[in-house]
Amino acid sequence: MSGLDFLRDIYTRLTAGGSTEQQAVQSGIWVAGINVGDRVLQLLKVVILARLLSPEAFGLLGIALLTLAALNQFSRLGFDEALIQYEEENVDKYLNTAWLMKIIRGAVLAAVAFVAAPYLAVFFGEAQAEPLIRILGVSPLILGLQNPAVMYFQKNLNFHREFAYQVGGRVVDFAVATVIAFVFQSVWALAIGIVAMNLTKFVLSYAIHEYRPKVEFNLEHGKEMFGFGKWMLASAVLVFLYRQGDDAFVGWFFAASALGFYQMSYRFSNAPATEITQVISRVAFPTFSKVQNDVERLRDGYFRAVQLSSVIAFPMAAGIAAVTPQFVKVVLGDQWVPIIPLMQVLAISGGLRAFAANSGSVFKAVGRPDHDVRLQALKTVTIALTIYPAAEYFGVLGVAFVILGSALIMQPLLIYILLPLVEGEFWELAEYLFYPMFASLVMALIVSGLDRYLLSTTGILELIFLIISGAITYIILMYIIERIVGYEFFQLYHSIRQAI
Repeated sequence: MSGLDFLRDIYTRLTAGGSTEQQAVQSGIWVAGINVGDRVLQLLKVVILARLLSPEAFGLLGIALLTLAALNQFSRLGFDEALIQYEEENVDKYLNTAWLMKIIRGAVLAAVAFVAAPYLAVFFGEAQAEPLIRILGVSPLILGLQNPAVMYFQKNLNFHREFAYQVGGRVVDFAVATVIAFVFQSVWALAIGIVAMNLTKFVLSYAIHEYRPKVEFNLEHGKEMFGFGKWMLASAVLVFLYRQGDDAFVGWFFAASALGFYQMSYRFSNAPATEITQVISRVAFPTFSKVQNDVERLRDGYFRAVQLSSVIAFPMAAGIAAVTPQFVKVVLGDQWVPIIPLMQVLAISGGLRAFAANSGSVFKAVGRPDHDVRLQALKTVTIALTIYPAAEYFGVLGVAFVILGSALIMQPLLIYILLPLVEGEFWELAEYLFYPMFASLVMALIVSGLDRYLLSTTGILELIFLIISGAITYIILMYIIERIVGYEFFQLYHSIRQAI
């Protein structure tokens, strides 16, 4: 079999369909490909540009992106989530209304960004942020004009189309930003790359899906979508406040360079956990929605998602915390050394977030996104009450500990609310979490010991040695646990393979 035939066979198998469970596994592989491709390109871009641009440049872009994120989250319609959650397979009748509302929203956001840019630059004390905010402000309008049928990629578990849509845009971002950075060594490389990515996704949305929208508005359809979407709006606002509110606070309380340090540490420390979160939640939500009225299948799906996220995200988060001192010096350079403790604290927070993401998919699938909103509101209040004194006494590291602490506080409440919805037992859930958590902790201690007591230098070979040592240690520990207590680890891999 030639290489081309092999790739064609793999593609056929990953788009073959089948039962809901088989489609979920196939979709998970595609989403993993999306996230790996997107993250590799994004992190490679960051590594290259970190050598060419200063922490202040990343901080300036961070201010502009924070503004854009705030505008997006505070005006989120939630129509895509509503249509994905609907049990109807065909929701074309809603698409024209959704498209028109997204265009209006995008135009309003672009106008607000243009007008508010100088005032926001003054608020953050960075005049150079003004033009960046204005150019990035056109992104919501570009994405609002794209084909509204792209939501079918998730609803119908057609993530092979989503792969082309997402990764195609990121390739353009990487190419444009890297070229401009090499030529001009300016923060504009980052901003123009993002705009080019969104333009590419706009074009691809029409090239990949055959649906063509038209100007048509149905008030009843709009009300129906907003009935579900209003909770997505509330959730989006709260998610922004507790996930990016810390960024805004750091940018305001400290300086652009501090924000650059903080965002860089978050980007790398949470990268693996974020990818696991996105892979599982993006597949779990439409999958759970299909079985929302079958509690047994919903519970089994939730526990399987928890197990999968735990055995992957926990060791990745622990491993990042252990290799951070080597990673920062080797990959980013000495100017980024101050982010080492930040990365280690935020890595632990990222592991917890990967577990919590599964609950949001269940809440939305069963039509109870209000549970998620209330938990997010409590988390936001916790952060708001503690972030200022923590920053005052402990600096940026104090902010990182606030984020970690809020994640720890929310876990028991989340479990208490969710388990009755799936009619699950606490001890069964605890078993799925404990063993990978224990193995990850032991692995992190061993890797840290190797770095401290065995290695006397810093370099790429030493970093690779630590990563390989950690992976081997974790696999051995999980094999031992599987043999002693019967915890499914290798069996999980085999079950996924059989579903393809």
